[in-house]
Order: sequence, then structure tokens, then C-alpha cells
Amino acid sequence: MTHHIGRWLFIGLIVLSSLPPGPLAPAKDMMPSEPHTEMGLAPGTPCRASDVEAFDNIQIETTDIHLYEQLFESVLQAPLVQQLDHPQTDRIRAYCYRHILVVIRQDLRTPRPTGWVQLNFVVNDVTALQQELEPRIGTAFATLDAAQRERIVRFRLKPGVMRSQRKVDRLEVYGPEGFLIGFDQPRH
Repeated sequence: MTHHIGRWLFIGLIVLSSLPPGPLAPAKDMMPSEPHTEMGLAPGTPCRASDVEAFDNIQIETTDIHLYEQLFESVLQAPLVQQLDHPQTDRIRAYCYRHILVVIRQDLRTPRPTGWVQLNFVVNDVTALQQELEPRIGTAFATLDAAQRERIVRFRLKPGVMRSQRKVDRLEVYGPEGFLIGFDQPRH
């Protein structure tokens, strides 16, 4: 029980402790500007996890926002819903990924590496998702060597792992500075 409380407290602290100066527009008001087939979003579809008003967004601090731009725009193809550049203060990018507003912030005065942030999703077919995402790397990053590409994104497919007391096939998409998106396909 204490372990679960600590995990949620840690996630809450990540979100609450890294709020930018000045408010962002609420997630429920954020709308992708273009259709996004992977998420099934069309123009005018809100970017939020659910109708729960208490959840607004996830914010991630980084020392290099360009790595996240490449990950979210080229590989994940998430719609950019907000871009703010405050000279000599910070850079902010907000992406709508799978109905969750993910805000990336680079503090220009006091850069902070991301640390460890993990988002988890349940999907129907991790293999199909991997086959959809991997070709984007070759297209988007053809001029980069393997070490440079791995700073942006790398994949790991793990069949038959235990997640929340059930067996799943898991695709892990590693991004910059300890950022991870996990996709779990329940085994039936």
C-alpha cells in the first residue's frame, strides 16, 4: 500500500513541482489542429485523458527540448497544440498524445534533466504499433548515426511480462533523458 501511495505522490510531485511561470491553457481547451489517425482524434477533439476535471496535463522538464520535438513530432506524430518561447526564460511545447496533454519545458536559466518519467497505455496490438512507429525513425533520422538516434528514441519489445498482476506483451519506447512510454497488450 505504501509503495502505491509513494508512486502516485512521485507522479503528482513531478506534475506539480514543474509548473511553468504563468499558466498554460487548460488541457480541456487544447485542441489538435489536424486529424491524428493513431489516436482517432479529429479537429476539435479535446486533449485530455478523461472527463475528470482534476487531471489537467503532464509536464516534463528537459535540458534539450529539440530531442522531445523530434520524438513527439517525427516518431509519435503527436499534434503540437501549443508552442511558447519566452526569451532567456524557457521554451514550452505541448503535444496531444493519446488524449493526454504532454507539456515539455526547457528552463533556459536553470536546465533540469528529465530524470525518470513513464507513461503507460493499454493497446490492442503492440507488434502492429511497433511496426507503425519503427519506419518513422528511418525516414526522420536517416542522416543520424545510431548513437544520435538512440538519444531520441529506441524500442524494446518484451513478451509475457507481469504488469499489475497480469501477463502482457509490452512495447517500451524510450525517449530522451529517462522518458519512457510503455504500451501493454493484455494476454487473453
